This record gives sequence, C-alpha cells and structure tokens, in this order.
Amino acid sequence: MYKWLDRTFPGTTKTIIIRKLVLDQFILTPYLLIIFYAGMSIMEGSEDILLELREKFVPTFVRSCIFWLPVQVLNFSLVAPRFRVIYMGVCGLIWVNILCWIKRQSLSTKIETTTTKAS
Repeated sequence: MYKWLDRTFPGTTKTIIIRKLVLDQFILTPYLLIIFYAGMSIMEGSEDILLELREKFVPTFVRSCIFWLPVQVLNFSLVAPRFRVIYMGVCGLIWVNILCWIKRQSLSTKIETTTTKAS
C-alpha cells in the first residue's frame, strides 16, 4: 500500500502527507477494524458476531487515529522508503498490542443469560 501511495502521491509537502493520511486512516482502517472484530467474533463462536463491533468500533477507531496519525506523519515525512518496513513493523507490533488490550476490555452492554430450572 505504501509503495502505491508513494507512487500516486510523490513528495513530502503538507498537502501530500494529508492526502496519504486520509487515504490510509479514513478509507482503509474502518474496513480493517470491521474485519478484525467480525472475524474474531466468528472464531470465538459468538452468537452475535456484530455485538463487539458495535460496542468497540468507535473507541478503537479513535485510538487508532491517536496512534497512527502521528506515526504516519513521521513515516511519510521523515522515514526513508528503504526503512519503512522496519519502522512500520515496530509500530505495527505496538498497535497490535494496543488492539489486543482493547479487544479484551469488557463490553458495556450486559448480556443477560437466563437459566432454566429443571422441574
């Protein structure tokens, strides 16, 4: 993706960096978060695979913006293309740990379970 962004939007002017940030953060990220939460719910065998997505999408997206926007500004403005794989690998490792922490937070919606007593 970054090679495509660099070819499509060459340079490091503020306008170019903002275009790259918008494409990366506001176009691609929502789809990735949807796939992450829905996929994890499917693998965990959840009855409502969209419950966690509904609860955690906005807070996760906000945290993603707080983390990735500064990271990407540095990436697009200061990091040489040959070092981007290493830089993004380290940043990705940090983000995955943040994402795991968010994933393990309990839902604010209480799921009521009913128990039936055998007569």
